This record gives sequence, structure tokens and C-alpha cells, in this order.
Amino acid sequence: MQAHIISRFYAALPQLRAWIDRLLDVYADRARAVSALGSVRLAASFPPELLERAKVVTVDPVPFPPVDAFGLPEFAALQRMPLEGITFKDTFFVRRGRESESLYFHELVHVVQWSTLGEERFLLAYGFGLFTFGYRECPLERMAYELQRAFDTESLPPGFVQGIQRQTEAIWAQAEPIVRQALAATNPG
Repeated sequence: MQAHIISRFYAALPQLRAWIDRLLDVYADRARAVSALGSVRLAASFPPELLERAKVVTVDPVPFPPVDAFGLPEFAALQRMPLEGITFKDTFFVRRGRESESLYFHELVHVVQWSTLGEERFLLAYGFGLFTFGYRECPLERMAYELQRAFDTESLPPGFVQGIQRQTEAIWAQAEPIVRQALAATNPG
């Protein structure tokens, strides 16, 4: 990711975070705890505390932040993608008619990633991954797809939730020095 893009992305974080908070407030009454879905497979995969905390909202279309309005035209193509789901903090949005345990599992991986890194680090790591590698190869996204395939084939590795946490921290550890260097280069002093 070029330094000026990282700098603009970082500058847009307050707008992005405010947009996310407003979105979560708007849909708070429609959000259901994942534990209330009664999925035996999800309950066997994730800790009960996570399934109580994580929430799902069924919508059409799936919301995506207006990144072009935030000065990030490089990410505007994502606004036009027909998303099946997206996660913000501990809440994920799923497109009506696309609800499935497999998609819920994928989004729950993102809930673990958000809680592992916290809001700012997650957004920076995800944005860095998107710009550097593209959507499917973004490290946080690739992890979710790989684990989703393992869930679908009933081949999840033991301790995979802790593995998500470790791998998420490792992804941030690779991105952080590049992000910090770019911010220092574009904001000297």
C-alpha cells in the first residue's frame, strides 16, 4: 500500500468508525444473538460467550461504508460488490435469502478477528490487506474463507479459535511496521 493511501485511509478512520457506530445503532433492534439461532454446528465450533455476544442482522442489500465519500476511491469498487455478508465489530449483516451456517461461520471468524485486534488495528489491517492483495487474497479474508471450507467439510483443526487469534495478531505484526512507516513518511514531525 502506498504511503499516501495509508495516510488517507488512516485519516478516514474517524468517519469510518462513526459510520459503523451509526449503522449498528440503526440496526440494534433487529440484531439477534447468534446463540438464538440454535445452530448445533456453530455451538460445537465456537465458545458460548462468543455466540452470545455476536449478533446477526438479515438485510438486503448488505451495507458497505461510502468509502469514496471518505476520500478512498481505491476501495469504491467494493461498494458495488453484491456482498453476501459483512462484519462490523461483533455484529454481522447477511443478505436476505443467503443465510446459512457456512456464511455465519465465515462472519464469526471476522468477529474473532475484530475482537483480537480491536477496532483501529482491525480496520488498518483489513484496509492494508485489501489494497495490497485484493479482496479474496486479503489475509484476514483469506483466513475466513479457508476456515469456512474446513467448517463445510467438517475438518476444522483443534483449537482453531485460538489459531484465529494467533494468525490475526501475526497478520497485524506484518502490516503494522509498513503502516507506521507510511504514516511517519506522510506526517513528519
